Amino acid sequence: MNTFKYLVYDIESVINKPLLNKVLFPAENLSDEEAYQKHLQELLKEDRTFVNPSFHKPVCIAAVAVAEDFSISRVGLLGDVPRTVRSLVTAFWDVYAKQPCLVDFNGKGYDIRLMELWAFQLGLTIHKKHFVKFGARYRFNDEHHIDLHDFLTNHGAIRFMGGLNMFSKLLGKPGKINVKGDMVQELFEQGELFRIEDYCLGDAMDTYFVFLRTRVMIGEITLEREQELVLAAKEILERKQKEEGFFYDYLAHFGEWKPEE
Repeated sequence: MNTFKYLVYDIESVINKPLLNKVLFPAENLSDEEAYQKHLQELLKEDRTFVNPSFHKPVCIAAVAVAEDFSISRVGLLGDVPRTVRSLVTAFWDVYAKQPCLVDFNGKGYDIRLMELWAFQLGLTIHKKHFVKFGARYRFNDEHHIDLHDFLTNHGAIRFMGGLNMFSKLLGKPGKINVKGDMVQELFEQGELFRIEDYCLGDAMDTYFVFLRTRVMIGEITLEREQELVLAAKEILERKQKEEGFFYDYLAHFGEWKPEE
């Protein structure tokens, strides 16, 4: 990646079924798939569907490198092809070693925790500054890690329904279109990695646009500058679409922000 100050990113993951089986059902002689289905039924009885992050593994990491002036330096996918878990996690921590400020949506509650878990599992070293007392891991630190969910909800003081999708649509941006997070597992099992990557890239861009609006809120950029950056970003995505095929649906649903009167 080129010189950048912020790393806006999004991660998509699927279930690590062998680990889930070993941890939750060690004595039941179940296949990994049987263990997974049994656990889903257990969650449904509690009106839940989300499997604990302990049993997730990343399959895609989309990243937007953002310069100090908040313009986009680069948009892409992390990891070498084929994008194995090791390739993805290693690439993430290698980019992180350049010490950008992380920008995500609920990353302190999920994404960065998943990356730490896999650094542990793979025996990878994370830059030592990650672990300083008030560094990126600290919940209330926004110098090294800006969690937009925490920012917009005042660290959970209020619960807004809709998450990143809702905030994106407030800005006229696509948000969720044809793919949603709960579809990733099935898409992965069907070999639809391109659709997962396209969805992940869209989420990363939604995160970028929400990030820009929060910078308007705190006075780091003007609304006029934000709109210039949005137009410049759209041009980058149009080139990306022509060159790599990504963002077709995203651009088809790309709208303008229209303020309420």
